[in-house]
Amino acid sequence: SMIDREQAVLTQVNNVVGTLNILYAMRQDFPDCHLVKLGTMGEYGTPNIDIEEGYITIEHNGRKDTLPYPKQPG
Repeated sequence: SMIDREQAVLTQVNNVVGTLNILYAMRQDFPDCHLVKLGTMGEYGTPNIDIEEGYITIEHNGRKDTLPYPKQPG
């Protein structure tokens, strides 16, 4: 999915539009049904540490920093 910009965009569009299509089909044909959506952690498991929300302090190769977690876009 990250071969180049075009493939990355295609992957995102497929994921988002595919999920929306499923949700609208469920609402129309199976209104009492629920969808459980798993992200990466649901597929690959969780680390042997607490999953922080907000900020996490990381030390690696002698350097230390506090980062927004789970994401720091850009």
